[in-house]
Amino acid sequence: MSTATSQVNAWIFLNEDEPPNTNYNSPNSCYQTLIQNNVYQSVDMLFICFVSTTPTGNDTYPVGNGDSYTLEMAAVPHPGGLTNQDYMKFVIRDARANNPNIKFGVTLNWGDGNLLSNIFSNTNYSDQQNADNFAANLMAYLEYYELDGFDIDWEYPISNQTTQSQFSLLINAIGQQFKNNASQKHYYLTLSPAEVGNLDSNAVNANVDFINLQLYSGFTTPAEFQNAGVNSNLFAYGAKFESGFQTASAAFQDNKANYGYSIFTNWRLNSDNYQFEQAQQQQLYELVFPSAATKS
Repeated sequence: MSTATSQVNAWIFLNEDEPPNTNYNSPNSCYQTLIQNNVYQSVDMLFICFVSTTPTGNDTYPVGNGDSYTLEMAAVPHPGGLTNQDYMKFVIRDARANNPNIKFGVTLNWGDGNLLSNIFSNTNYSDQQNADNFAANLMAYLEYYELDGFDIDWEYPISNQTTQSQFSLLINAIGQQFKNNASQKHYYLTLSPAEVGNLDSNAVNANVDFINLQLYSGFTTPAEFQNAGVNSNLFAYGAKFESGFQTASAAFQDNKANYGYSIFTNWRLNSDNYQFEQAQQQQLYELVFPSAATKS
């Protein structure tokens, strides 16, 4: 299900504070330079990394008795007693103030292979009901935190430890939940894959808005996804400005010469070379939208 129009997106990794010994509120922090330099005006959709899945409980949203799963932001501590949950709240507040049109997704962590398969662990429910319960909880989570979408970092081990049946049930259940939400708002379901794994192309084609191919991995190719039956109209260009891997110009020209995708997504805005990453994000936005260096 493609809703592709030109976009320049980015990921942000809340675990990290740069420069060292700063926190979100430090005047020279990587988070404050995003505001000071109007970088958010060059981001159409910001993917906040990373969330995990967890049984519902007294401290989750929605609250529950543990019989179904929902999302939670990683409980990573930061200087000054802050946590990733605080950082997510601050990022949403400040980015939206800087760019009222920006949209926010949360990205599911790839590193725990059980994060999706665990959703099916309640044997009192069928697999379909477990998937439906998670999709309903996901919708409630996104609404509560005023988010716009859910992104899955689809690579090993989660791409192999989730069965194709589980993947299909979840993607279809989430897609239905997003399409039928009471507010009729468009919620984005996206994938950010490095490999095909146990992906189900029918579920992807019917429900996913776009696919951020991790072309910077060195082993991710559009052909492998096409061969798996994925609609190439869903493909987006995954750029990498971290570690000076690419410049905005290099990513733009590579896409123009070899792919022709309308969406770019950049990993990421806040590593130890955040000044470079943030500057390249702005330059990429200007290349994609030459008539507007920044949004009004």
